[in-house]
Amino acid sequence: MKKVLNGFQIKLIAIISMVIDHTGIVFFPGVIAFRIIGRIAFPLFAFFITEGFRHTRSVKKYMFRLFLCAVLFQIPDWIFGSEEMRRIFISWGWESVPSIDYELNIFATLFLGIAAISLYDKLKEKHIAYSWLAVAVIATVAQVIGADYGAYGVFYIIVFYIAEKDIRKMLIGWTILHALYAAYEAASSYAVYGVFAFPHSIQLYSLLSIGIIALYNGERGRKMKYFFYLFYPLHMIVLYVIDALISK
Repeated sequence: MKKVLNGFQIKLIAIISMVIDHTGIVFFPGVIAFRIIGRIAFPLFAFFITEGFRHTRSVKKYMFRLFLCAVLFQIPDWIFGSEEMRRIFISWGWESVPSIDYELNIFATLFLGIAAISLYDKLKEKHIAYSWLAVAVIATVAQVIGADYGAYGVFYIIVFYIAEKDIRKMLIGWTILHALYAAYEAASSYAVYGVFAFPHSIQLYSLLSIGIIALYNGERGRKMKYFFYLFYPLHMIVLYVIDALISK
């Protein structure tokens, strides 16, 4: 298979997928097609987090940028998500205000993911069990604090790191991860509701992203690092404002 996509092009695919996903959440919550297309975005971002870890000159600076983005880019969600602000917006005549289903944005997950990679990389020479224990602890933190994608997101990043761009290893890791994820959700739903269910089965469509990654030629492409950082909060603000305006 000819590898025809560079990093810039794949990141564009990722943000287009993300915009389609979030557009569906805000404007077309009943149309599943938007959510299916959106499943491509996170794996692509997760893949490039591992690429960034391998190629960055300073892991500490990389982690700090992600942490800073996680904090700063949470502000739009805090504004639109707080009950007090929602009451204010409604008092202005906005009949509906966008809501989110996570407490911390995707950059929090990416930050925790690279932290997990860093610890895994440092501890694996001592004992592989220590590496996985560190990953499990960070994944648990992601789940507890409500980071987008939670523990699942952290493990997804680790799968890409271990696979090292080997598509076969990615498929194996992806299969194991989703089998465990399905088992966890089935057990949790049975414990709470008395029935086996996989509420997030839509995540299985994230497999589509591996086909895109298989086309990656290893080249960086155009350098627009800060564009990709800033696009996340800006597109969310635009969607929130449009929704508020058409709901008046």
